[in-house]
Amino acid sequence: MSVIRNLQKFPLFLGIFLVTAVFALPDKSAAMAQDGATKPAEFIQGLADQAISVLSDQRGTIDERQQKFRTVLRDDFAMKKIGRFAAGKYWRNMNTEQKRQYQNLFEEWILKTYSIRFGGYSGETVNVLRTFKAGATDVFVRTRIDSSKRRSLKVDWRVRRIDERYKIIDVVVEGVSMLVTQKAEFSSVLQQRGIDGLITILRSQLDRLAEAKAS
Repeated sequence: MSVIRNLQKFPLFLGIFLVTAVFALPDKSAAMAQDGATKPAEFIQGLADQAISVLSDQRGTIDERQQKFRTVLRDDFAMKKIGRFAAGKYWRNMNTEQKRQYQNLFEEWILKTYSIRFGGYSGETVNVLRTFKAGATDVFVRTRIDSSKRRSLKVDWRVRRIDERYKIIDVVVEGVSMLVTQKAEFSSVLQQRGIDGLITILRSQLDRLAEAKAS
């Protein structure tokens, strides 16, 4: 399997499962919004409200909707921690400029691969089943996604309290960790191409997404 194919698997994984899961939760009371969330389950429900409002609002342009979603992504996903974990041991070998470029490209890459799937919500529903501890600091929120078009999926959201608010640091779909999967795929790229090679490929993927959007 080629290096670029490895990189492409993650956006598809993210698009199919995360967009379905985050964006498909049923609308809840505004009291469940992020600022008022006191429990991890409430946080996941509040995040869904924000995401649904972005998906369902067809009045703005794609760029305007991307900007709204960028806020959700930055506020509610621990993107820096996710990006650093995905780089694994190679993070320590990056200089300051490489870290800056990598983190910026990684976040933009996730944003773009999400946003091309705007409109993917087709009536799925999610039931929050329970929460349970994950290590000393984290909590898993277990959900079940039901759909008339595919079998139900079990999705666990790993949530951590960071800077006085909850953030998602991993999503586990049917036992498969987004974070561990991404780390393995990036490791393959880094072994073959090095740090600058990964940065180049991420930038190339963004260029291709931009070209596809323009066509």
